[in-house]
Amino acid sequence: MAPREKIKEKDRKMYEEELKVLKTIVKDQKEEIEALKRDAGEKQRKLETTVEDMQKVIENLENKVHSMKIDNAKEKKFKDVIEQMKDKIECPVCLDVPRSSPIPVCPNGHVVCKECKTDSCPTCRVAMGNGKSLLASIVIENIDHKCKLDDCEDMFAVDKLDDHSKVCAHRTVKCPHPTCSEKVSLAKLLDHLGKNKSCSFDDAPKLLEKDSPGGIKTYTFKDQFLNPGNITWGLNIFSYEGVNFAILPEKYDGFYYVSFVMFSSEVECSKYKIEMTLHERGSTSQDAEVSFKYCGKPCSIDGEKSDYKYYGVAVNTKGMEDILKTRINNMFGFKVTFSIRKTD
Repeated sequence: MAPREKIKEKDRKMYEEELKVLKTIVKDQKEEIEALKRDAGEKQRKLETTVEDMQKVIENLENKVHSMKIDNAKEKKFKDVIEQMKDKIECPVCLDVPRSSPIPVCPNGHVVCKECKTDSCPTCRVAMGNGKSLLASIVIENIDHKCKLDDCEDMFAVDKLDDHSKVCAHRTVKCPHPTCSEKVSLAKLLDHLGKNKSCSFDDAPKLLEKDSPGGIKTYTFKDQFLNPGNITWGLNIFSYEGVNFAILPEKYDGFYYVSFVMFSSEVECSKYKIEMTLHERGSTSQDAEVSFKYCGKPCSIDGEKSDYKYYGVAVNTKGMEDILKTRINNMFGFKVTFSIRKTD
């Protein structure tokens, strides 16, 4: 074969190889393009599905907003009607809405509460008579009433008011100190104790740690009170997990009492357990030669002050002799070690 023909044959084979490679590349690119098209189609379908789902969510939200607007309008209308009804049955004398039936009504339809009723109607001055308003009775049974205690803004159905008043934070309680006759709102009891040093040693409650809820207090007195006089000490106030309580020591009529008073309802007190040990100074509750112990629930601030002594340590004068045998700085004294825990 001539040299020129050999070169042409060589070029032809080279071109064929290049063409083969190019065809392979084109084929791969076509396949890649088809794959991209399929992927794009799948993504588009997913996107369309997502858009449809979002449109459904938007429609649901719009429907809910519309329903809420309707409900709010109905609620406002209902509240307006209730207020109008309250105005109609409000006593014109004391300006309170009656809380119990029967409700007196005059011949002209004017109501007055039982406490303010007289011989004549306070609104139109006609004779009251013995009329009773059944409509007013139905209204008071189906509306919420404001708590009757000062500073409380809570509202309750008429049959729930008494239960609430027993645990309301604004209910009236007695200062727990034996010689104080002050009555205050429970919400203001700490303020009262903090301002009256004759009632409490502490300006504010001492916070007890959750991991070790307890403490030790020492109480002293001069020898002239040893026998037979009575002694009262100031309270020591503590706080544990949002609940306030006081330790109340007292010597009265030949007995030493150390009471534990919790500033909560009877029901709430039943959820706690306390331990108190009365022992001599210079010792712990574990190594004391003589000690007296109480274990049980605390006393509620709602209870009678005369009952406090039954919820704590009570020791007669004879039993205290060993505890008070040593004077320190010319003062007799004793220690009280205590702990508190929640039972549920």
